[in-house]
Parts: sequence; C-alpha cells; structure tokens
Amino acid sequence: MNTQMGLRRGAVFGLIGLGLAGLMAACGSPSSSAAGSSKTGPVKLVYWAGHSSGALYTAVKAEVKQFNKTHPGIQVTFIAKGASHHGLAAFEAGQAPNVGMVSSYIVPQLAQAGALVPLNSYISGPNGLTAAQIKQDYYPVVWNDMLIGGSKNRYLMPLEKKSLVVLYYNANLFKKAHISSPPRTWAQVGVDAAKITALGPKYHGLAWTPSLRQFLTITAADGGRIFSSQTNRKAYSLDNPAAAATVSMLRGWVKNGYMIMTTGYEYQLDFGTGYVGMLIDASAGYTYDYGSVGGKFVMGGVPAPRGTTGHSAEYINGASLTMFNVGTKAQKTASWTFIKWMSSPSTNTYWNEHTNYLPLGPAGYAMMQSFYAKNPAWAASYSNPAYWWFKPRSRVANFEASKPPMLSILMKGLQGQLSVSQTLKQMDSVGSGYLSGQTRG
Repeated sequence: MNTQMGLRRGAVFGLIGLGLAGLMAACGSPSSSAAGSSKTGPVKLVYWAGHSSGALYTAVKAEVKQFNKTHPGIQVTFIAKGASHHGLAAFEAGQAPNVGMVSSYIVPQLAQAGALVPLNSYISGPNGLTAAQIKQDYYPVVWNDMLIGGSKNRYLMPLEKKSLVVLYYNANLFKKAHISSPPRTWAQVGVDAAKITALGPKYHGLAWTPSLRQFLTITAADGGRIFSSQTNRKAYSLDNPAAAATVSMLRGWVKNGYMIMTTGYEYQLDFGTGYVGMLIDASAGYTYDYGSVGGKFVMGGVPAPRGTTGHSAEYINGASLTMFNVGTKAQKTASWTFIKWMSSPSTNTYWNEHTNYLPLGPAGYAMMQSFYAKNPAWAASYSNPAYWWFKPRSRVANFEASKPPMLSILMKGLQGQLSVSQTLKQMDSVGSGYLSGQTRG
C-alpha cells in the first residue's frame, strides 16, 4: 500500500508540463471589471478541492495561478481539502470556503442546510451564459446532470468528468501473443486475454479491481437492463438475460485464469510488471497506470469496448463546482466569475490535457482534437456522449449506499460462490432496498 501511494503521488509529475501559455491565450486578457474588486484591494476567495497529490493537484494549482494572473481584481487561495466531506461542518462553524469542488451525493444535504447558493441567477445574469453558449460548452447529458434531486435550483456547474471504463494494454505483450490490434468488443477482450494467458504461467490477460459501476457499464453495453425504470430509478432490475451473460463472461475469465481480480490499486502495479496484457481503469487513472509502466513497454489504450448492442456504454463520473453561502456580495460575484472560468472550455481543455479527464461539451472536444491526435492513449478516454450515463441524480445518496453491498454479492458470483441467477437476484433485492430508501446505509 505504501509503495502504491508513493507511485500515485510521485511517478506522474514527469507528465506535467507548464502548459500555461495556451491556457492564457485561450482565456484572454484580465477581466476589465475584475468581477468586484474593492477599493481596498482584490476580492479574496478560498477554493477547496480534494486533489491533494499527483497530476491532479499540480493541475489545480496551475489553474488557480493562471486565474489569479488574468483576474487581478480577484485572488483565489487553493486549499487541497475535500468540500464533500468537510464542507457542512465548516459551514456550520463559519469556516466554509467560497467555492468548493463537491460530489453530487452531498448536495441535497448541503442545500437543505442553507450552505449553498443557487446559481440560476448568475447563469442567466449579465455575466452568465446564453443558451447558445450552454449548447456549445456542455453536452446535454452533462448539463442536465447538474440538477440534483428534482430541484429547480442549480447548485452545480460542471468541472471534471471522467469515463469509468477504458481499456489500457501492453502493446509488447500483444505482439508477443500475435495479436494484431487491440480489442474493440468485450467478446474480443476475452479472446485476447486467453492468448496472453497462454504465453506462460506468469502471464495474465487482464487485471481488474471489480467495480459495481464498471460492471453496470459492461452490462449496459450488452443491452442489459439496470433499473426498473429509466425515469424513476428507485429499483434495480438486473435479473435479465443480458446481465446474466455479462456475469457469465466475467466469471469465465476468472475461472480460466484469463483475468486476475485485484483490490485497490494493485491492478496498476500488476500491469507495470509487464506480465499483464490489459487492465480496466477510469480515464483519470491513466497517469498512474503510465507511471507504473515507467517506460518498460509501450502502453496503448482503446475506449470502452462495444457490447452485443453494437455500441459501447460509458459511466461518467466526477466532481462539480458549487458556491457556498458565505462572504459578501462582492465575494459571491467573484466566486461566480471563478466558477465560470474554471468550467469554461479553455480551462477544461488544460485540465483534460494534464489529467485525462473528458471534454464537457462540443467546444472542448474541438479544442482537444490536436492533442488527441498526438496522444491516442489519452483519446481512448472519449466515447460517444450519446451512450454516456450518470448515477440516478434523484437518489444519489441511495445509489452510493447500494454500491458496497451489491459489489460484495457480485464478487461472490464472479468467484463461483453464487450461481449467476442467485447473484443477480440478490443484487436486485439488496440494491433496491437501498435505492428505494427502505434500507439505510
């Protein structure tokens, strides 16, 4: 564990260049109004974000530094602290930040406590966003994801979105196993994993730390039903033929030794040994995977493979920006300026090029084209937004609570301790209890 933490904190710094010239050019000259600078000096803000190490921490520091440089009327202090975990207590103690990076599950609780400022009036205000800008800056699935729990108030602005399923591979092992191209379907993943495993007893085709969300994504690509209703997702409905086929496929890989199931970030270390052909990871894990490889072999990547539906599916996750209900009117106005800048396509592009997160919309995707052309393994993080999906926003906390017990059942199924049918029935029963609110996490 200590070795892994050292890897995650240290090995990726070599990937981070200054890269600020492009960001400065894209963001333009300093704001003429300085968004509320006072007669006594710049408006001071505090920004909490939970990225405390590695490429993500370095990128956040660079962004804040660039904002301060181009907005002399506002000065933001970045503190690497999780606003999701500490924001409510800080608000109640009168010590909340002006702006925080938060996960969606905590928003209803923060809003109920009066800790957040609705952003509606800022979005529609004179320094806001037009309908045309929203359409260009954000994919509909991303923009609509900012509404939480059926509320008409928008407490969130998009910040970072990562794809949860990307397939990274050892190109050297592919060549050794006479695999001419990386797999584009989940069925082909199994075929290629078998070829790599056949190279010898120390080889494995695939390493994976099982994740409920990744399992659901593979199931969706195979046409499996996940929820009983797509509009009111208060119950799981995994007991269906497509989901059964997904479980059978995965447990077959485990039984035959094609796939090793790891815990935590062990899959990154195993991949780095050079004896594992592929791994399933989130796009944001690329810099850590690359650091584990350490130049020992050529590492490639492809987007989430297609399922039997003929297309892939992709679970999108990531934190958003919110404004805490603290400070003066000038600080709130300045906070919106900072939020808007951080969420803009140009800043988002800088972030993506240093962390392998995703473009938030068409404008950002267009800005990423030259970078993706030069970095195909990074381009693997992006897939068709038409098949992106998010957790059920009306029941965010319930969904989060359902994940650990459902994953525990899935693990038993993959290890052959439960039949496929038992696995899915138990996942439906236990998961629906949490999703409906009848079972408390």
